[in-house]
Amino acid sequence: MMTYCVNLERLSIQAHLTAGMISDSQSNVVATRNSMGEVFASLGGGAYEEFIVEAFLENTNKLEDLITTLLALEYWRDNVLFRKDNESVLENEEGNVEFEIEGGERDRDEELSDAYASLNDVDGGQETDDNDNDRGVTKRLASLLAENGNSLRAAFILHAETTIVSLLNLVFYKGIPPAFLEGDGDQFLLSLVDYCARQLVFLGTPEGSNPALRRQKSPLTSHNMSKYLQNRSRLDEIQDSVYDESYKSAVAAVSLSRYLCENVEELPASIVSRMLEVHDFPILMVPLIEEPPWTRRRQVEQRKDDCTISKIVWEKLNDHNEWSEVLPKDLLVLTKTEGQPWFELYHLTASKVCRETYGLDEFRKAQLMRLRRYIHESLIDQLPVLQEVARYLDELSILGVPATGRGAHRPSSIASSSGLLLQRVDSLRESVIGRKSTHDDDHLDSIIQRQWGEIFSSIDDSTDEYLKMIALNVYGGTGRNVNGENSQLEKVTLLLSEQEGGAMTFELAPVEGTEKIVDTKIGSTFRRIKLSILQTSGEGAAIDPRAQASAVINFPDHSNEVIQNSPLCLPTIETKSVPDENALPENFSAKEWRQIGNRSIMLHLGFERITYGMVPAKFTYWRGYSLKVAYLSLPIIEA
Repeated sequence: MMTYCVNLERLSIQAHLTAGMISDSQSNVVATRNSMGEVFASLGGGAYEEFIVEAFLENTNKLEDLITTLLALEYWRDNVLFRKDNESVLENEEGNVEFEIEGGERDRDEELSDAYASLNDVDGGQETDDNDNDRGVTKRLASLLAENGNSLRAAFILHAETTIVSLLNLVFYKGIPPAFLEGDGDQFLLSLVDYCARQLVFLGTPEGSNPALRRQKSPLTSHNMSKYLQNRSRLDEIQDSVYDESYKSAVAAVSLSRYLCENVEELPASIVSRMLEVHDFPILMVPLIEEPPWTRRRQVEQRKDDCTISKIVWEKLNDHNEWSEVLPKDLLVLTKTEGQPWFELYHLTASKVCRETYGLDEFRKAQLMRLRRYIHESLIDQLPVLQEVARYLDELSILGVPATGRGAHRPSSIASSSGLLLQRVDSLRESVIGRKSTHDDDHLDSIIQRQWGEIFSSIDDSTDEYLKMIALNVYGGTGRNVNGENSQLEKVTLLLSEQEGGAMTFELAPVEGTEKIVDTKIGSTFRRIKLSILQTSGEGAAIDPRAQASAVINFPDHSNEVIQNSPLCLPTIETKSVPDENALPENFSAKEWRQIGNRSIMLHLGFERITYGMVPAKFTYWRGYSLKVAYLSLPIIEA
């Protein structure tokens, strides 16, 4: 499992980096087909852009495996590692969690309350078992892992769920895979719709009843956090990892549900019905917009003149899913995450299929109308498509609809007064977890004992080689054992993308006998290898001084790493004619060094001033340097 998680994480990092580079190059009007796209095509053997995504689309079986693994990880988190319903009992004695519904009409009639129980009982979710009330979390796998010191390994396995959802986002951004729209392929769409619905319900659960959301939106002050970290147990560490990864997976699932809604016209009728009538996606958007789980207001402490000063700040999740401070004047500026529920609402209200399928009544109308006050001029300026949503809500405000529970406004809706309703079952999830496994404590205990004996009991975090590999190979760059079989370097492909389009590529190969061990001032040890230089594309040797540098490092085991840097910013002057070399400014040194990468993996490039500069046609910046020498530094993992 750990090998799978490691490879999955590296695949995700590569896929997101590739997508980001393609996006950046397109926004900067840099030709991708003749530049980095060629490099990626040679690596992936597929389309010149996002070769990992294209590989998943070409081999749908791999995509099906991802979805199956996603369901298994969710079940493992909620029932094997911890017991989800026990978790809610421990955190909140108030009982069941429900959305806050304005009005109170639901409480007037017990029959209506039962009719809308489906809003909080998402099909395929976790069942409650009265016999579990006396079962503490110590009866689950987490307590064994805590005693054995496997908290980091558990955290990384939990993170695999977030990784899979992120990969699925990249795939479904391209559209619904055609294989999922034919034959039995739609069972995977059904499972994804159910999964997304469970995550939307999770994010819409009030903070007071949702410890994972409370941990994000109401974090401890720095002083209290320091005390907590000093005193928390290993079981607390695992529980915190569950909270953090549950939140991250749910936020990522919002984007995934948006892509499903965006392609609702292509979905089978049973899937559309599942989204609208079983899970009621439009109403699931209401709490996400009213109480956004990605915005928080908290107290921070600052030291000034030997005094501690507290202040209140607003923070939002940025594009990297990290909390960052937002000035009050910028609170109305939407982030990408904030825009997802609005896009979902737009596709669900503007689509002809959805309008014909969605059964309106007084309850649904009342909940949707709560969103009208949030559609103001500033929001429409940022998302012009919301004009259609505002128009829909305005029409809805004067539209007569049946009473709650008295049928549907649209005759094609399955939410009719008919007493016979047929509903598909998530057969894929049942095949993964078993139909009655959540009620069967003996079955769960057998899973726990088998996993404990075969995976966790013989190793702890301090002796876990996988964790060392994760720390360096995945998150720290390409750490290689200097004495290991992977210590060799195959080649480096360097791309210099020009601002006006076009690019220069170089193939850099290790020079035999030039490897040296270098100790840095910060205590790290690197292997530094000199590289030969062969230019494989581009006109002339003179380099665009503002070129964007990227590189792919290839190893004999067919693995690779991609690194990139900001523009080279070599010395230059803006002119339309070739200046006299004797009149060069002082800042035109004989040599210039640039570095690509970070502290973990670094490509050092040495540029030498050429005798005669040049200004290519349609360019205005003088090119006065060529690539002369290159070195690669790789961190060493001690054996």
